[in-house]
Amino acid sequence: MKVLIVGSGWIGTRMQNELNRRGHTITISTHTNVFDILAQEEFDWVINCAGVTGIPNIDACEKNKSETYLGNAVFPIQLHHIVSKTRARLAHVSSGCIYEGTIDDINALPNFFGSTYSISKGISDAYLKDKAQVYRIRLPFTGIDEPKNFLAKILKYAKTGKLFDGGHNSITDLDEAIEVACTLIETDAPNGPYNLVNRGSITMHEIVDMIGVTANWYTEEEFKNASAASRPNCIIPSHPAMSSVKDALQKALSTLLEKTI
Repeated sequence: MKVLIVGSGWIGTRMQNELNRRGHTITISTHTNVFDILAQEEFDWVINCAGVTGIPNIDACEKNKSETYLGNAVFPIQLHHIVSKTRARLAHVSSGCIYEGTIDDINALPNFFGSTYSISKGISDAYLKDKAQVYRIRLPFTGIDEPKNFLAKILKYAKTGKLFDGGHNSITDLDEAIEVACTLIETDAPNGPYNLVNRGSITMHEIVDMIGVTANWYTEEEFKNASAASRPNCIIPSHPAMSSVKDALQKALSTLLEKTI
């Protein structure tokens, strides 16, 4: 297959590597040149991995609201309109952060509006969920010490700051999610939302116990005062191809902790 990946960041690079490994022909673009590329060349799939997440975290999106809405809401919808005029199919990386609480219906509309990031991702998710393969990931982690890795962030803040436990959450083994997403593409699976989170849920305290470190903890009021954006706590139904959350965490931690502790 000929695949155009939009975005060469953390997720886009992993998607590129996995599809290359499977023998597909990959072109990488930015959100600024993708429309020119689509006007000149045909593809089987366009995968949107571009988005605004904020650095070092989603609090930064509150200071860059226009950029966040343009990148996470407007651009994916514009991309769909262009792709729909070609023979290509569209896949889009979304987020489980559009939800709060326990969600039983994979087609449920977004119900968390406490941050610019979540609102912007919810707009594109709701619009695209029947027009593209939409991959929802949540608090993604890997076994590598890298800045956006949820586990690496926990280790960092356990050593230098405080952690907050809001309750049970769905989370995503990113490497596993990428494999499932690539299989969905290869098998020409239907459009719709795919919750690429691991089966089950887990709390921050449980993760810290698995890591085996000592941490200081925010109270709910302290965390609210220290954060520019609210964080949702949600449990969403997992795609059946994803493994259990504790098995995935144990596998990732066995690699990560060898290099960081």
